[in-house]
Formats: sequence, structure tokens, C-alpha cells
Amino acid sequence: MFNIKKCGVHIKSKDIYKSFDFYSSLGFKPVFSYGTAEFYSRIIELDSIQTVEEKYNGVVFDVSGMIFEIADGHIAVKDGVFKTEMKNSKISLIVDVDAVNEVVRITKKKKYKISVPVKVYPWGSKEVVIKDPDGVVIVFRELLD
Repeated sequence: MFNIKKCGVHIKSKDIYKSFDFYSSLGFKPVFSYGTAEFYSRIIELDSIQTVEEKYNGVVFDVSGMIFEIADGHIAVKDGVFKTEMKNSKISLIVDVDAVNEVVRITKKKKYKISVPVKVYPWGSKEVVIKDPDGVVIVFRELLD
């Protein structure tokens, strides 16, 4: 038997710049990045974290101890995968927040599309659903008292 120490998600991004703007504007905090000189020159927020030069670009966020990574390439993944369109919502991410209304405010300000408007559910949560630039479904959930 073994113990799971941490879980993570790796989003294969078509446009790393749009993805970085999307996630960082919604409160995801970068902790590590890798990429080209051009990448670093275009994303000034990466100046304060550890970086490594690489042929492709990526950013790792720490989301309450979970590893959350976006990248536009990877040594172990075929290039075409990063350009593939998401055709369904079979997998979604759930992100617990303390203020769904603030997520909505930022989403509207940045002109991101809300897929499912704010709704309060009988199991005690208030949720809004948006999609990232690659079509990944993200449920922002506020647990109600």
C-alpha cells in the first residue's frame, strides 16, 4: 500500500499567455515557471518566482497545496495535443473560494464567459461555472453556512 502525498492537474494550453492571464486574474498564485526568454519578457509577474530556461513555456501554481500547471509544451507529450480542442465537459475542476460573487465580478471585468450563472444548491453551496481559454470547465464553489 502507499499514501498519496499530493494531487495535481496539468492543463495543456493552446495559448500560454491567455491561460496565464486567466488563472492569475482569478487568484491562482504562480510559484514556479519554465520557458523561453520571450516568455519571461512578456509576463512580468514571473520575475519574483523561481524560473528555469526551457524550449516550451509553463507555470506552476500552488492552489491550497495542490499542484496546478499550465504549459504550451512538454518533453513527454506530442506537440499536437496542445492544439487539440476540448469537445466536451467530461472533466471539470472544482475550486473552493470564499466569495463566488468576487469571481463573477472579475470574470465580467475580464470579459470571460460564464457557462452557468451563480446558483445556490440545496447541499449548501453557491456556484458559478466558467471555462478557461482552452475550454476546461471550472466550478468555483462557495460553501455556505
